[in-house]
Amino acid sequence: MGLSNYAEQILNIYNYYNGAIMVNRRGMIEYYYNNRKDINTLTEKDVLGKSLFEIYSSIDMENSTLMEVMRTGQAMSSVYQSLVNFKGEKYGAICSTFPIFDNNKIIGAIEIFLYLEERDKYMNIFITGAEAKGPKRYYVLDDIISVSRSMNLLKGRILRLSDTDSTVMIYGETGTGKELVAQAIHANGRRSGKRFLSQNCAAIPENLLESILFGTVRGGYTDAENRMGLFEAANGGTLFLDEINSMDISVQAKILKAIEEQQILRIGGLEEIPIDVRVIAAMNADPWQCVEEGLLREDLYYRLKVVQLNIPPLRDRKEDILPLTAYYLDFFNRTMQKQIKDLSDEVKSLFFHYQWPGNVRELRNMIESGFNLCEGEIIEKEDIDINLFNLANENTSGLKADKGGEGFLKEQIRIFERKAITDAIKKCDNLIKAADCLGISRQTLNNKMKELEITEHL
Repeated sequence: MGLSNYAEQILNIYNYYNGAIMVNRRGMIEYYYNNRKDINTLTEKDVLGKSLFEIYSSIDMENSTLMEVMRTGQAMSSVYQSLVNFKGEKYGAICSTFPIFDNNKIIGAIEIFLYLEERDKYMNIFITGAEAKGPKRYYVLDDIISVSRSMNLLKGRILRLSDTDSTVMIYGETGTGKELVAQAIHANGRRSGKRFLSQNCAAIPENLLESILFGTVRGGYTDAENRMGLFEAANGGTLFLDEINSMDISVQAKILKAIEEQQILRIGGLEEIPIDVRVIAAMNADPWQCVEEGLLREDLYYRLKVVQLNIPPLRDRKEDILPLTAYYLDFFNRTMQKQIKDLSDEVKSLFFHYQWPGNVRELRNMIESGFNLCEGEIIEKEDIDINLFNLANENTSGLKADKGGEGFLKEQIRIFERKAITDAIKKCDNLIKAADCLGISRQTLNNKMKELEITEHL
């Protein structure tokens, strides 16, 4: 199997990353992904088949994390790198790097990276002994784009529990926005001036996760150094642990102890270290089912489940599709410097009938795909992953035949748009706020209200 074929398998364990790069033993790039071209404009065409050192002038054989993990066979987690590519673009990134084995032989390495910049919404995951400098931008309630009743109820619960210190369990399918909810809890509470640190527990090998969470003491094991863990680094703030059910049971016991006693013991250490950390955990599988299957300790389940927030999947709140679509159209127009106005009616109809197994993240990626392929001002079905339409067509083919074809599809779109707008108007204090909630301009809202004959006024 080619080296690049390992990429998707490896990347599936990550909830969010800006990009990835994979090299073979000779340092030649065999896989590359980058979703922030407003920061780093390199594309697959620029880098595939070329040497890592040809692409990045800022690294060499000695300081390259990719080459280091291939030399040692040991993964490196959350390492900050300052990078300069051959175009002269400079940017900082937090990188986690892993060797790739085939029959106990290292055949390459993959690096997952998250860009750091002042305006970036996505917070750093790295550990540092220094205090955070300057205000950090976290997701807040207004970043949760929705008009549906279920999501508005969820936002109300977030607001009510933000100022407490209780642990929270977030349950939602992949792509529903669990970290967004966790950050909103942090940003709306009294801990907002402190750190929010995040760790995907499935993303780190078991032998490294404990040291990342609790820290190490020099001499505690071979090559161990004095280093704080995430619990210490998040002191005074919030620690978000995603996919906590993937964590080894023995580490779960230490998590429970840390929450109960608000103190931790570094690996190899003898002195308990007091902490003040709010823990928010998340799972994409039913929590109680994980308890029954032995994947989650029952005592930890009850300790985390002081408050449980369930994020509804996108297929159960399809009235949110249009506001989310408008938001991402605006976002990608700004980041890609394009002027795409809308989706075609056919695409909207298929969006409404699709089941969205990847939820909001899949919707975002689908629209980004359309931006990459669209040559006009309207994203057509030819600009979107054809597999989506094959699945959606299975759900809509009977409806077209029974209900009058294209006219029926347009009427369905009209119904969805009308409901989304009227719900936003009822929820908000004025039309400006309603437009903002929908992710569209006031003028666009006015035009839509006239087109849909919406007469509600505030």
